[in-house]
Parts: sequence; C-alpha cells; structure tokens
Amino acid sequence: MSGWRQCVGALLCFTCLGLRSQANRIDSFRSTLLNRTVKLALHIPEPSAVASFQQTHPGERPTLVLFLPGLWDGPANLLDRGIFAELSRREAAGARPALWVAVRNFHGWYADRKKGNFPYARFLMEELVPGLEARFQVGGSPAKRVVAGLSMGGFGALNLAARTEAFSRVLALSPALVEPPFRGSWLIRWSLRRVFEESPEAFAPWNPWRHLGGRADVRLACGTSDGYGLAPVTETFAQKRREAGLPVALDLRPGGHDWHTWTPMILDNASWLAGEP
Repeated sequence: MSGWRQCVGALLCFTCLGLRSQANRIDSFRSTLLNRTVKLALHIPEPSAVASFQQTHPGERPTLVLFLPGLWDGPANLLDRGIFAELSRREAAGARPALWVAVRNFHGWYADRKKGNFPYARFLMEELVPGLEARFQVGGSPAKRVVAGLSMGGFGALNLAARTEAFSRVLALSPALVEPPFRGSWLIRWSLRRVFEESPEAFAPWNPWRHLGGRADVRLACGTSDGYGLAPVTETFAQKRREAGLPVALDLRPGGHDWHTWTPMILDNASWLAGEP
C-alpha cells in the first residue's frame, strides 16, 4: 500500500476518535491487513497539556508510546491499574505529555505469523503507528517514538526496536527472552510455534540473544521473585548489551511476574518514555 493510501486509511479508521479530543479509554482500530477490528486502549493528553508543552518546545511533537501487553494481559490493564489516570494527573501538573496506545496481543508475540496469514508486526508499523501519528500529530520519527512491553510484550518491544529501528527507547519488563527449542506451558509453546519456525537458523532474526534489541536506548526491569525465573536471565541480557557497547539500564527490585510489580515500574519510567532526558 502506498504511503498516502495508508495515511488516508488510517485517518478514516480513527475518525471516531476525533469526536473527543481527550480521554483514557478502550477503543478499536479497523485493520485492513488483519481484516479485523483490533481492541486497544488510549491515553490521549489533554489539549492544554500539549499546548503548554509546545510553548516551551516549539515545533516539537509529543512522543508516541506503543505499549505491548503480555500473553495473559490486555489493553484494559492500563486503565484498570490506574496507569493512564496517573499519566493524566502528572501531565496536568506539568509533566511532558505523550500519547499512549496499548494493543491486544492475539497470543502472537507481536510478529508476523510464519504462514503470512496474520501480519501483526506489519499492522503495528504500517497501519496503527502511522494512523496515530497522522491523527494526533505525535511521533513522526524514531526520536519521538518509544515502545514498551511486559513478558511476551517485552520480547515484542525488543524485537520491533531491533528489526524496524523505528523507536529510540525501549522499556522491557520481565521480558520473555525466548530462543529455540521453545519451552514453557502448552500455550506458550503453541503460540510460539504458530508464529515462528523453531530451527535456530530460521528463528535467528527474531532471537533477542542475537539482535539484543538493536541500537535503541534500552531499560530492563524485572521482579527478583519472578515466577518464571526471569530476573537472572534479564540480568544476563543486560550484561550482553553492555559487552556489545549498547546502552542499557537494569532495574531488579522485589516483586513477581504480576501487575503489583509492573505498575510502579511503568510509572517510574513514564517520564523517560515520554522523552525526558
């Protein structure tokens, strides 16, 4: 699809969002590539917060934050946990505004399925991101785009950043740093095998231990009591990035593989995700 057609299609898909200028809410996006409507959650900054920001940063767009939930999680979690409400409160108090979008995962690891019948990464990068940027005048360049995710979404965030080079910052919480042979519960194995070839050579372009999340600025965080044993794995991954000369910060703190741990982690990094130095 040509660039102008993508933009027109995205604007049409988001026409309904123009009816309200600000909100924290569940919404949807009609995808041509996926031939379905995709559920998502939006945090749209108040126009007053954006206007105040642009007075001190003339010509600068707010950042687009693409958030990728985990295998068992969904867009509504960011509303239910009060994360979007807290973003609104902080922006009203003067914090740098950002547009956040959390998407449904379809148990798809945020990649295109190997059979080509469900191009989810293409949907994110060719439809959703351009649609949000055109409608809300955010993002527009890697410097103004960031991607965050937890568990399976942490894998997706690192993978999208490395494969597209479209994001300047990555926050990966309790990232599922998988590689063949795929292990875990039957659902984890099934979902991985539905998307990826299992041979090490075929999986190499998606293997986080090969691409290490690319050149973006990466922050990693994990609970030290994570039930999947991801804390030492995350620490090893951070060390691999350091050895490769890639920027990385590591936050290991008490907590498990749950929203009690992830919610403060997200909020602690919200200003950084919005573009603060």
